[in-house]
Amino acid sequence: MKQIKHSVLLGLLFLLGTTVPAFAKDVTVQLDGTPLSCRHAPVIENDRVLVPMRDIMEPLGYEVIWNDTDRSITAKDSDTAMLLTINNAYATVNNTQVVLDAAPRIIDDVTMVPLRFMADYSGASVSWNADTYTVSIQRGGAPATPSYTTADSVVYIQTNKIQGSGIVLSENGLIATNFHVIENASTAQIIFNDGTIYAGAITVVGLDPQADIALLQIDQQDLHPVTPSYSITAGEKVTAIGSPKGKRNVSSTGTVNGYTDDIISMTAPIAHGSSGGGLFNESGQVIGMCSSYSENQYFAIPIEKVLAVHRTMNLPISGMKNYVYEPGAPRNISYKMENGYTYFLWEPVYDADYYYIYIASEEGGNYQQVKNTTLNNNQWYWNYPHAFGISLTDNQGFYIRIATVRDGVVCGTSNPIYVDVK
Repeated sequence: MKQIKHSVLLGLLFLLGTTVPAFAKDVTVQLDGTPLSCRHAPVIENDRVLVPMRDIMEPLGYEVIWNDTDRSITAKDSDTAMLLTINNAYATVNNTQVVLDAAPRIIDDVTMVPLRFMADYSGASVSWNADTYTVSIQRGGAPATPSYTTADSVVYIQTNKIQGSGIVLSENGLIATNFHVIENASTAQIIFNDGTIYAGAITVVGLDPQADIALLQIDQQDLHPVTPSYSITAGEKVTAIGSPKGKRNVSSTGTVNGYTDDIISMTAPIAHGSSGGGLFNESGQVIGMCSSYSENQYFAIPIEKVLAVHRTMNLPISGMKNYVYEPGAPRNISYKMENGYTYFLWEPVYDADYYYIYIASEEGGNYQQVKNTTLNNNQWYWNYPHAFGISLTDNQGFYIRIATVRDGVVCGTSNPIYVDVK
């Protein structure tokens, strides 16, 4: 597997207390001490320095390719492949998704990317001099070695309602947690692994409440972000880090039982307060966000699913007090056949009490509700590795619909799914 290059960050990559026009024409770039000719000068927007990607990456030995179809730009050399998409605050480096502090933009037909990204992943030493407005690039910069542990990337979150945990996603204050940690909250504090407390502004920038995911933005820099990994293997050893019962950053170990795109089942114990904490592999990379538990089952949401939540909101944490969540129909329904039974699983719906199951022999036919003979009622409960199984003697395909129920009311019913049992 290719290793991601890192660089030594020699200066501040953002401006502190400085008001600068959005397009600062006097910003210059130096490569190994010599001025570098760029088709577009770096610009400063929202205290972030944006630099022309091609003009910097090509002198560093990268091949830079523009894809007009999806408006993406790729830079690659023998060790590293980077993929960035215009107006997308997530990038991919060697198949690992990273969070950018600013989305790439096209300015005057030139792709501009955040300087911090260049500093972290170009393999060169990149710095910003706020006094001279100079970007300095030094080839052959030594790889940076993280000086923090996985626990430094996990935070304790205390709201006026409950206590939970969170995962630091970026150096400039992006934090992931569970929706239920901030649900109906009006205030919150974040406590870091070193005991420091953040009590400033907290903004909800992304939500997928049905999947129990929330993204928070705080006004703090130089945090210790996690390194995500999308590779999950059944049986691999994992460590869960969170704040169960208010004990800050407690770790527990176990293995992965199994996983889907929506959920990871694990044996690492978690408890109340662990919600939103990190699930790490043996390499210290985060593979999931701890979310729930039931009896002796413990679950996490894959980090890829967490990072896929769009940052399209700008809601102060106080706004969560009046935020109304209504569960919808189950999503991502899948099935498998074993020993004459067809087993179903779907993305667990946060705050669903139970589910109703309906089947029909033909599309548009008369749907019959399936009774749970074990409970002697019509209630079905989500469970892993399957929530519902059915055996039909006529060996014919059928249609199925699944409904979410809360407080005795159907909140949403899935579209029909045809099940081919042949």
